[in-house]
Amino acid sequence: MSSRPAVDRLVLYKHGMAFVSRRGPLHSDLTLTFRRDDMKDVLKSLTIDTAGGGASVGAISFDTPADPHAELAGRNLLLGPGAALAGLLDALRGRAVEVSCGDQITRGEVIGYDETTGASARRLLVLRSGPDAIALVDLADARRLELLESVSHDDVDYLIDRSRAATAGRNCDVTVQVRGAADDVRVSYVVAAPMWRMSYRAIRDGDTVTLVATAIIHNPIDEDLVDVEVTLTTGQPISFDIDLYHGRQGKRVVVEEADRVAAPRRSYAAGALAAAPPVLAADAYQDAADDVETCDRGEHFEYRLSTPVSLRRGGAAMIPLAVAPVDGVRRELVWRDERGPAPDVVLAFANTTGVVLEEGPAVIYEQGGYAGEAMLGFTSRGADVRLAFAKDLAVRCRSTVSMQTVTTRLRLTADTLIEERRCECSHRLRAENDNDSPVVVIFELPISPDHAVDVEGGGDGGREGDWHRFSVPIPAHDAAAATVVETWPISSEIAYDDLEPGRLEDWLRDRSLDADTIAVLAEVLAHRRTARRLDEQGARVEEQREQVYTAQSRIAEQLQVLGSDGAEGQLRARQVRELDALQSRVTALDDEADRLRQEAETAQQRAADALRQVLGSA
Repeated sequence: MSSRPAVDRLVLYKHGMAFVSRRGPLHSDLTLTFRRDDMKDVLKSLTIDTAGGGASVGAISFDTPADPHAELAGRNLLLGPGAALAGLLDALRGRAVEVSCGDQITRGEVIGYDETTGASARRLLVLRSGPDAIALVDLADARRLELLESVSHDDVDYLIDRSRAATAGRNCDVTVQVRGAADDVRVSYVVAAPMWRMSYRAIRDGDTVTLVATAIIHNPIDEDLVDVEVTLTTGQPISFDIDLYHGRQGKRVVVEEADRVAAPRRSYAAGALAAAPPVLAADAYQDAADDVETCDRGEHFEYRLSTPVSLRRGGAAMIPLAVAPVDGVRRELVWRDERGPAPDVVLAFANTTGVVLEEGPAVIYEQGGYAGEAMLGFTSRGADVRLAFAKDLAVRCRSTVSMQTVTTRLRLTADTLIEERRCECSHRLRAENDNDSPVVVIFELPISPDHAVDVEGGGDGGREGDWHRFSVPIPAHDAAAATVVETWPISSEIAYDDLEPGRLEDWLRDRSLDADTIAVLAEVLAHRRTARRLDEQGARVEEQREQVYTAQSRIAEQLQVLGSDGAEGQLRARQVRELDALQSRVTALDDEADRLRQEAETAQQRAADALRQVLGSA
C-alpha cells in the first residue's frame, strides 16, 4: 500500500471549519485515518482528483461506528487479556484443524482445550481425530496450528479486523480503492477545527502607533503538518451537522403468516424514516508579516501565508499577519456616566493597515512599557478604531441632569385640543483635574440625533455612533464645567372631555391661552360635564324602565292562568290594579327619559356653539 499524500494546504475559517488538501503520487489503495468525531464531515466532503495519471477511484470503505468489542463478543471472538489461546481454541470448537508437533501432524475437529496447573502443568488440545478416536495434543511442543475450513479463516480475518478497530481508539480508517496509478493526486475534505483568533499589539512611540496583528491557529488533524500552505479567512460558508457515519434502518411493517383456514391478508404500509440528526519592538514581527498576502473576496477577507507553516500534532502557533503604522493617532480622555468617575484613556486611530481587522484583544505599549489592554472589534479598512485601555485616576468627572417641559403652542380643533411642547434636558458636566498639566475630557452623552443641542463652556465634538461628544478643557489642579442643553418637540391630542379645570389654569398662568379663550373653554367643559351628568341620569332611568317592563311581563303571565271567581277572582283584581300602576310608572319614566335626553342634547349643543365661537375667533 502506498504512502498517503501529504497535507500541502490548509484553509481555516473563522466559524470553526478547516479545509484540508493533500497532494502527491498514488500507485495503490489509499488509507486515511480520521478521528471518529470528524467522520460525519469527511463523508459529506471527501473529494479525490486523479487528473494527473490513469488512476480511477473505486469504493471508499470505512470502519462502522459500532463497538468492535460488542461485535466480537456477538460472534464469540472476544478474547480476554492473557487468554488469547484459550479463547481462540474455544471459538474453534467443532472446526477442523491441523496441529504440527515436532515431526508429528495431527488432524481433527476441536473438542476443547484443557490447561492443568501444578508441577506437571500441561496445555492439551482435545481433538476428534476419527469416528472412534480422540487425540490429545500437548501444545507445549506445537509449532503450528492450521485452520482447514474457510469459515475459520473468515472468523480469524474478522477477529483481526475488529481487533484493529478496537485498538484504534477514537480513530477510524478510510480506505479508497484505487485502480491504476497517478503521479499527481489531490485529496480534499473538511473537518471541524478550533476557530483561528486574532491578538494585537499597539506600540506607541510619541505620536506614532504601530499595530501588530497576529493570528493564533491550531492543528485540526491528528498528524504532524510539515511545510503546509496556510490561508486564514474571515468567511463563514454555510456548514451544518448531518450524521452520515452511523447507519440508519428504515421502519418496516411486521407481517405474520396467516392461519391455514383462511386466505392470507397482508397489509404493507409505508415505513416512516426518522429525520436526520448543521515591551516589544514592532520590527521584530516585520519579516514574518511581510510573507503574508491579503485578498478581498467580497464576502470574506483572506490572509495567505507565503511561507509554509509546520505544526506538530496537537500543536498551535502564533503567526504575525500585519505590521503597519496607523494614521490620525489621538490619545483621549473619554467619560461616560456608567463607567465611574475616572475617565477612560483611549487610543484612537484610523485602520490604515490595508487589511480587515478581526475581533481580538489588543495590548497597548507606551514608552517601552505595558500601558493596558482592550478589545478591538471587527474593523474594516479605513474605519476608526478606539481602544479604551486604562483609567486616569487623577481626573474625576460627574454629570447632573434636570428636565423641564414647556408648552409652546395650543391648537383647538372640533374634537380635540393639540398641545405642542418643548422638552429640555440640561446636562451639567463637571471635571476636576489633579494632574500637573492641563487635560481635555471628552464627555459622551447618549443624545438622540434628532434633538437640538446647545453647549456652553465646552466644545461640540459631533456624533460618534450613538454618542454625542463634548470636549471640556480643565487646567492643572483645577476644575471646569460645561452645560449641554438638548431640546426636542413633542405634541399630544387631548379630548375635551378629558380636560381638567386645573390644566386651563396652568395654560392661563403660562400665557399659552388668553383669558377670553380660557373662559370660553371653561364654558365648553361645563356644558359637556352637564351633558355627561344628564346622560348618566338617563341611563339610570332606562334601567328602571326595564325593571318595570320585567314586572309587567311577570304579572301578565300570572293573569293568563287565574280565574275570575272566588279567591282567584280577588287575586286577579289585585294583579290588574298593580299592572295599571306599573303602566303609569312606565309612562312617567318615558317622560323623564325624554326630558333628560333633550336637556343633554341642549347642553351638547351649547358646548358645540361655544367651541365654534372660540374656533372662529382663533
